[in-house]
Amino acid sequence: MEFNREDFKQRIEELYEHFLLNPSITTDSRNIKKGDIFFALKGESFNGNKFAQKAIEMGASLAVVDEKEYAINDKYFLVEDVLYTLQLLSNHHRRQFPYLKLLAITGTNGKTTTKELTYAVISQKYNTIATQGNFNNHIGVPLTLLRITPQTEFAIIEMGANHPGEIDFLCRIAEPEYGLITNIGRAHLEGFGGFEGVIKTKTELFRYLDRENHFAIINMDDASLSNYSKGHNHKTYKYSISNKIISENAKLDFEGHIINSKLIGSYNSQNILAAMTVGKIFEVDLNLSIKAIEDYTPTNHRSQIQKTEDNTLILDCYNANPSSLTVALQDFQALKADNKYAFIGAMKELGEESTKEHKNIVDILRSMNLKGVILIGEEFEEFEKDKKDNEIYFKTSSLAKDYLLGNKIKEGTILIKGSHSTKMDVLSDAL
Repeated sequence: MEFNREDFKQRIEELYEHFLLNPSITTDSRNIKKGDIFFALKGESFNGNKFAQKAIEMGASLAVVDEKEYAINDKYFLVEDVLYTLQLLSNHHRRQFPYLKLLAITGTNGKTTTKELTYAVISQKYNTIATQGNFNNHIGVPLTLLRITPQTEFAIIEMGANHPGEIDFLCRIAEPEYGLITNIGRAHLEGFGGFEGVIKTKTELFRYLDRENHFAIINMDDASLSNYSKGHNHKTYKYSISNKIISENAKLDFEGHIINSKLIGSYNSQNILAAMTVGKIFEVDLNLSIKAIEDYTPTNHRSQIQKTEDNTLILDCYNANPSSLTVALQDFQALKADNKYAFIGAMKELGEESTKEHKNIVDILRSMNLKGVILIGEEFEEFEKDKKDNEIYFKTSSLAKDYLLGNKIKEGTILIKGSHSTKMDVLSDAL
């Protein structure tokens, strides 16, 4: 849908008056707090309009609906499209704070970790809000913007996309003054129509900033971003690092100061540097920034080291694409450890590139000196016919877990990497 706030201006202003009195938004009728405004969103398998009355009965002050039959009294606010109304309301709210510093973060890999690290740094100086978890889409971005209060000084908005035009749409909702793209890699190739589509979509953030004469923060170590920066008249900040793998953790020399983080992998040095660069731009005390990075503990199975009674696990079970998986395997190869195992989940949304990209991963694994390899998902099945002695294939992670429970591994260092949808994290229970 084209983002056009003028056509809905009066209706949005009416709704905004109610929001100012009851500044709490929910889209889940199961978790209503007294005074909430309930937005009756629709999905492929649900219609939020059907739960509007329940939301009111549970204490919601207003239910925003888009089907007339459910607007039975003045507790129901009838609109043409609930989702679009949510987006317009959030943009209207954001515009009430012209002096707010707003940074948008996108990229193929590392955007959530970079957002978390940046939040840790920036909140040392500013009253800051940030996207919660990976609530980074056409619903999550508006909900984050609606958390802005008069006390908020800085907002960090993560933006995700798997189709062209989505980043530009989110930019027009959030209106960032600053933007950072972590990197551009081979992910969501099916939705983007190939790697060139990924580049074009991710750089929608920079094109928006260029149009608005705002600031781009550019990772010069990423070839696509470095090339893109040439010939564009951004107000820019640039950062760069030489990748080094140091022990298990991401370690960084920033202006002569050594930063020892709890993150693993060379790729996280880039994420740390991005956060430190943002801190420097906004004049956060360097020592406070370093402490914030060193105190940050990864969660949600992103770049976590977990020591069990029997093994050391490297858990990176939230996202996997050809770029992130290749770097993870390179880091794991360089890690000095005995009895190394790699348990890898299939990559999704690769379209016609899927077979080629999965073969590349199998080839990398076969070039490594690993005691054992488990490959999970139908995308890997065709490589089983010529499998190596150290390889085992499963259709699902639950089948792999059952196997591991009956074939215990001891004193291993185990990389577990896969997309959230492959549920690779369940394997840790068997190790």
